[in-house]
Amino acid sequence: MGCSEWVGKQAMLLVRGGTVVTAEASFRIDVLCGRGGEIAAIGPALDIPHGCRVLDAGGLLVMPGGVDPHTRIGADAGRFADIGHAALAAGTTTLIDCIDVPAGHEMRAAWEEWRHAARGGGVDFSAHMVVNHWDARMAAGMRAVTRDCGVNSFRLSCGGDLLDTQLLGVIDHAMALGALCAFDTHRGQVADYLRVGLCDAGIGTAEAQALSCVPMIEDAGTARALMLAGVLGSPVHLGPVSTKGAISAITTARLHGQRTSAEVLVRHLVMTEDDDAPSCPDLPPLRAEEHRQALWGGLSAGMAGMTASGAGDEGTRTDEDARPMPDLSGRLGLLWHHGVGTGRLSVEEFVAVTSANAARAFNIYPRKGAIMVGADADLVLWDPRGEARALSSCHGAPVMSGCVRHVVRGGVLAWSGTQACGAGRGRHVARPCFGRELSARVRRGAHLAAQDG
Repeated sequence: MGCSEWVGKQAMLLVRGGTVVTAEASFRIDVLCGRGGEIAAIGPALDIPHGCRVLDAGGLLVMPGGVDPHTRIGADAGRFADIGHAALAAGTTTLIDCIDVPAGHEMRAAWEEWRHAARGGGVDFSAHMVVNHWDARMAAGMRAVTRDCGVNSFRLSCGGDLLDTQLLGVIDHAMALGALCAFDTHRGQVADYLRVGLCDAGIGTAEAQALSCVPMIEDAGTARALMLAGVLGSPVHLGPVSTKGAISAITTARLHGQRTSAEVLVRHLVMTEDDDAPSCPDLPPLRAEEHRQALWGGLSAGMAGMTASGAGDEGTRTDEDARPMPDLSGRLGLLWHHGVGTGRLSVEEFVAVTSANAARAFNIYPRKGAIMVGADADLVLWDPRGEARALSSCHGAPVMSGCVRHVVRGGVLAWSGTQACGAGRGRHVARPCFGRELSARVRRGAHLAAQDG
């Protein structure tokens, strides 16, 4: 079926004959997408409304569109278009991007510039705002974007220039606003110091990153972030996590009742430090096999309950000679092959770690990550029989299986086979702040957890 016949005024769309898979269960039912981009009805053998288009899902799994909780694209319309196109082809319909605030700029103005650039990406988009310093102006900016821009999360580095007292100020202010703090824990001043020395010694960037961002730094950063959030009784999001020690610290915190979520990159699940992949200074390097196994354990047990790409400008590399960077284009196929195919994940858990858990953590569930009446009609029609194949032609590229056959975004067929079908402009996804009453409940829970611990 060609895409041309689907382009035009939006009509109702009936996805018929497939097996719907959510994070909770699987059903053999049809899905009717309304004209407003929402799911209008679900059920067995739905009638076809007048003028409704029908998409045959026979033999396919119908899953919620992927939600990527961590990209690093920024206010660059060209990069957003390229990465959004690649994400859509791979079954991801919503990106949550990190926005840096340039020195001297207002946070609200940085968000406005980013939103304008992101609209051409063809996928839905939302934002984490990066907090790299702390003063009254930053506090006012956080208040403005939570109130007016649908932002409910702020990203910090646990090893950056902020003092503990400043980090505590950010966490406390965010919690008062009903927002969540998300921490990068693998970098910091120690890693920067080591990297400078390595570069001065003539060691290349990729090797210097691996030798400077050592596991013990991430382990210490994770423990520090958990401690800072814990003393204030605040929920916290961590990641991307890449070490055995980080998973262990998160597990201990959750067993003591601390509200913690975490993300892991697909590359850390399917590749190790012995594999050849381009480095990105904003993300953890590849780790040893023992860390990879621990990450799978954390993912299947729910301690690191979601997968992210961390995609930025490196995410558009698709030429055959490029070294494999699996997180964006291979997120679903690699998780299917190495997770579902090996028994590490059930089909329902696959949906949880690719969409539902991220939507829940950042307060856009069930609008995203769910297939129910009223949810956004973002659907991936997945062929579980897709043959195993290497991610790229590069030596040692990881193997993926399964295949995206069709992608529906906002009730419109956006991708079919191997071609885009005119998905239109992306939509901003406002993420409501968490209820103000949550603060008191979480603080009470944290007090009890500290006593138990």
